[in-house]
Amino acid sequence: MAKIFGLADDRFLHFTDTTNTTADNKLLTSLRRSASQLFYSQPTVHQTSAAAHLGKRRQFILALDGPGIPQDPWAYPLSWSSTNVIAVACGHDVYYQDLDTRQIAHLCNLPRPSLGRIRALVFAPRGLYAALGTTTGCVQVWDAASRRRVRSWPNTDWMSVSALAWRPCSRVFTVGRADGRLALLDVRAPDEAHKFRGHRGEIYGMQWSHDERYMVSADAHGTIHLWDARNMSARVGKMKHDSSVKAVAWCPWKPDLLATGGTYPDGRIHIWSTSSLASTLTPAPVETIQTHSSVYSLQWSPHSRELLSTHGFAWSARERLPDVPEPAPSPYTNSISVHAFPTGRRLVSVAAHTGTVSQSCLGPDGTMVFTICYREEAMKMWKVWGRREDEGRKESAFDKFSIR
Repeated sequence: MAKIFGLADDRFLHFTDTTNTTADNKLLTSLRRSASQLFYSQPTVHQTSAAAHLGKRRQFILALDGPGIPQDPWAYPLSWSSTNVIAVACGHDVYYQDLDTRQIAHLCNLPRPSLGRIRALVFAPRGLYAALGTTTGCVQVWDAASRRRVRSWPNTDWMSVSALAWRPCSRVFTVGRADGRLALLDVRAPDEAHKFRGHRGEIYGMQWSHDERYMVSADAHGTIHLWDARNMSARVGKMKHDSSVKAVAWCPWKPDLLATGGTYPDGRIHIWSTSSLASTLTPAPVETIQTHSSVYSLQWSPHSRELLSTHGFAWSARERLPDVPEPAPSPYTNSISVHAFPTGRRLVSVAAHTGTVSQSCLGPDGTMVFTICYREEAMKMWKVWGRREDEGRKESAFDKFSIR
């Protein structure tokens, strides 16, 4: 048969000793692995990044109860002072705890029903003055150091206070109301310093920029206005989301950057720059992060180029979303999440509560964040970021809460 096919003299099967070949292959594989390890560098995580802190710990370090907090995702019942005092509004009462001494105190009790329930509470940027606004429109300022009322402004039309924002380095703050009106109040004056019509919908979010040049306000219709601090009646910018907006945050290390977040069905975080206001009153965002979840608060890290967001329910990405939300599993659901800037890359997400994380507060050292969930009636403190080594190592007020 071999002769027929002309293969009689051909060796078409070759048998070789594979022992040496196998050894050579193993040697080559080992050399390749060594070379790849030599040239591969493990991605470095900066000491201040949330990936090095929240990403590793992934659990809160302190929990506090808040019975009676407003069952309202748009409310602001939580505030953290520059002197490390955390305060919470529970119905008609305000309680606070000094996190250095662990002492708990009762600040005030408002007469009911004339003054209503407390809907917004915020400490002044310095000291222990706390402004509060109620569902009947009353505004008061209390001194937590002496536990006395400093000033009270009644509201004749009983229009609910929906947001408060202190101007940095001053005794002046802004009040936003449910009918879209804005007012400037001065602790030293018995009357409103200035009031004006700001929005057509209820104001859900307000904040002054760190350089005091602008104030931002956001409403239930997703409209965001920028106001010139030199003339609060002059609107200098207008932005838009496709949903209600509560979350607003100015960047501390680049004062022209503003982050805003939308709820359902928007689910986006937009980052804007006021430097474009010279050419247009309706700037386009410089960065957009799509989360497909409701965004309720935002916090910039003062130590790293990162942005924290807190969330409620999430939904599936669709071209057309239903009027009634259909929740879907997502890392963003009821989470605190941290994104890198300017890439927008999500660095870490942690399921913080069993319900909507409706508010967050940044601590005085810029590394800790308190979150609140009205469904749980609970507050949690998280170690999110680290401090730079060149800032010096100081004993932290939170070391006593560390889980070892």
